[in-house]
Amino acid sequence: MKVVFYVAPVPASRARVTRWSTFFPKKYTQFKKDMEMALGNTTFTPSTKLIYAQLDFYVHIPKSWSKKKKLAKNGKFCDNNADIDNYIKAILDSLEGTYYENDKQIVMIRARKYYSETPRIEYTQEELDE
Repeated sequence: MKVVFYVAPVPASRARVTRWSTFFPKKYTQFKKDMEMALGNTTFTPSTKLIYAQLDFYVHIPKSWSKKKKLAKNGKFCDNNADIDNYIKAILDSLEGTYYENDKQIVMIRARKYYSETPRIEYTQEELDE
């Protein structure tokens, strides 16, 4: 099963802890809200089997880049400063309870990140025989 989420990928960040509360940065909080809205009308029974997940992250090209650089990088692998494992954590946490019961069911994963004018996340899930 392949699903495309037209939500700009954001790497998961650590919770910030203050004396009075714990909170996540604004960008990550907004990503979680956007994913909730994207998943809001999903009528899917969460899988209970082991899963092979494939993730393709299409990261928005920075506005500050020149047109020439944007054209050269569009569709190419993304080499920004964010670690791919943080992108993976953000989306897998969002999909938990909708496409699978717990992210510990994911036993194999393939992830790639690209630059794109149309930011999105493409998620493919295959159930494995135990």
